[in-house]
Amino acid sequence: MKESIYIIIPVHNRKQITLFCLENLQKIGDLDRYHIVIIDDGSTDGTAEAIHSQYPEATVLEGNGDLWWTGAMAVGMQYACEQGAEYLFWLNDDCIPATNTISGLVKFMRNHPDTIVAPACEVKNGNSFTRITNGAKGRKGLLAQPGEIVSVDGMSGRCVGIPSKVIQKIGLPDAVKFPHYSGDHMYVLKATRSGFKAYLVGDFTTAMYGEVYETLNLHKYFRPESTPVTTFKALFFNKKSPYRLPTQFLYLTEKYGYLEGIFLFILKFISWSWLWLGFQFGLSMKQIFGREGI
Repeated sequence: MKESIYIIIPVHNRKQITLFCLENLQKIGDLDRYHIVIIDDGSTDGTAEAIHSQYPEATVLEGNGDLWWTGAMAVGMQYACEQGAEYLFWLNDDCIPATNTISGLVKFMRNHPDTIVAPACEVKNGNSFTRITNGAKGRKGLLAQPGEIVSVDGMSGRCVGIPSKVIQKIGLPDAVKFPHYSGDHMYVLKATRSGFKAYLVGDFTTAMYGEVYETLNLHKYFRPESTPVTTFKALFFNKKSPYRLPTQFLYLTEKYGYLEGIFLFILKFISWSWLWLGFQFGLSMKQIFGREGI
């Protein structure tokens, strides 16, 4: 009989990455030990069909393509609670937990009531692995080295263990305010402000699989075929953009308070707008003179 632990994995059109994630969970025994819940948010590449065929023990919940990260997690968390989950995990499909990571974090939560936990996150750097920031305290990004337990008030949602009593007290992540980015950090912040603790535990790890993209890379939004209006909308209003202005405004004002948040938001917007103008001007010059676009 499986433990009342639910691993929630949001996916969208990354079939091979998703299947590799499930293959790893099977290899380390977590697929048999815990409940796996996949939220397939409108994939068109056969992801759901492949999961049903190769991993029938996993539960697949279908989305309409507009759940994004936070909405998908909220759907999975609600389902897990309805099934009587004791603990649940956020897990992105490009994250590969080590053999004892999930079980170790479960044990940690049982020994430390009212605590949200995350392992150290690593990326491959040549023949070795480098630990990257996956938590924050205030404005400072943090990571945990082996043997360290680091207190945080925000976490990346790559791999996070959450007691079900957190949901009972503060509800589900806010997919309206934070549809894709910041939903993870703001949920952990809300939990810590409600009396829960949050830690990065350096003795447990998860590795990023495949190419790790730098999200704060404004340059990548510029294409030869893009007009200034198209680029502006893609940068500042698309749900998938980390620069999305409504998300940034709500994140900063809720985290730092209204006055300081607005001040920080204005500074960010001025900085990003300046970069946007610079890149846009450079792209326009290349278009005019017929050179290869950015």
